[in-house]
Amino acid sequence: MREPEELMPDSGAVFTFGKSKFAENNPGKFWFKNDVPVHLSCGDEHSAVVTGNNKLYMFGSNNWGQLGLGSKSAISKPTCVKALKPEKVKLAACGRNHTLVSTEGGNVYATGGNNEGQLGLGDTEERNTFHVISFFTSEHKIKQLSAGSNTSAALTVLPRARSSRLF
Repeated sequence: MREPEELMPDSGAVFTFGKSKFAENNPGKFWFKNDVPVHLSCGDEHSAVVTGNNKLYMFGSNNWGQLGLGSKSAISKPTCVKALKPEKVKLAACGRNHTLVSTEGGNVYATGGNNEGQLGLGDTEERNTFHVISFFTSEHKIKQLSAGSNTSAALTVLPRARSSRLF
């Protein structure tokens, strides 16, 4: 019989399970050297991990460039998005074939499939690198990102000056 502590997840580990192109329905886990995961998101066949050092790691299918790594090659191990290293990534949202990312500086980036304009870039061209969505400025403090099949959404924090006028 297994001891109870053996059943508990180890601190800082990312556990994966379910059907994927890479794991073949075998549970797995991984850690980051000198860093800890703080935010996860899974899309149709790709995943994103944001770490405590504000780095973004992507892995999985990449047919539409949804990993934002500059190609359409599938990646089986979490890979740091070097283009976003100068930024402090705080949130990521994976849709069916696209990914959104927000940074502490107030930027929101998008990459991947865009057949319905879900990247928010004003067109329907897919991208294989992260592009800044110009709509958002440092005034928009992003509280939450969400990505669906062919849609995206961002929830902003209500500025303090406005909150006093709500009641």
